[in-house]
Amino acid sequence: GRTATAARVFQSLRIVVNEEDSALGDVLMDVCPTLVRPGGRLVVLSYHSMEDRATKRVMRDGTIEKRRGGVERDIYGNIMQDESCPRYWKPLGKNIKAAEEEVKVNSRAR
Repeated sequence: GRTATAARVFQSLRIVVNEEDSALGDVLMDVCPTLVRPGGRLVVLSYHSMEDRATKRVMRDGTIEKRRGGVERDIYGNIMQDESCPRYWKPLGKNIKAAEEEVKVNSRAR
């Protein structure tokens, strides 16, 4: 209802005023690669879809910019890496999904 709409408007204003999207990009692209040791792991907690999308792009493509048509692939289907956007992060596997019991107790754990 009204409360949810107001909360979304406030969240949008906060993101723009605090420049949270550019701050996230700066941290993911510039700071994290210098802090995490080779072979180390980076954990990112995202609280809404904009953060989640940006984080996934950096981890997958090495850039926060959205690429038209997705990632570029060679004739074998391998992702071609753009040299201007180095890929620092090696994916460790699939996302962990909450068990049915956890979702029953906590609906936000979906």
